[in-house]
Amino acid sequence: MFPNKRVQSLVGRMVHVEMKGERSVLEGVLTSVDDYLNLHLSGANEMENGERRRLLGSVVVRGNNVVLIHPMNE
Repeated sequence: MFPNKRVQSLVGRMVHVEMKGERSVLEGVLTSVDDYLNLHLSGANEMENGERRRLLGSVVVRGNNVVLIHPMNE
């Protein structure tokens, strides 16, 4: 399965997103994704050391900054 098809199958689910150059990660509901793996998360939280740092709400993440997308157990 191609990576973009796998990520598109996660739309509507809670995901954990790690970004390059960042110590924090984002967690939120994956609302949409495009062919460049740009992500739109709703209800996003910025996490640091496993704890919620702040609520960001609706966030768009540029695909070239994404290192890891991991589905979370709901």
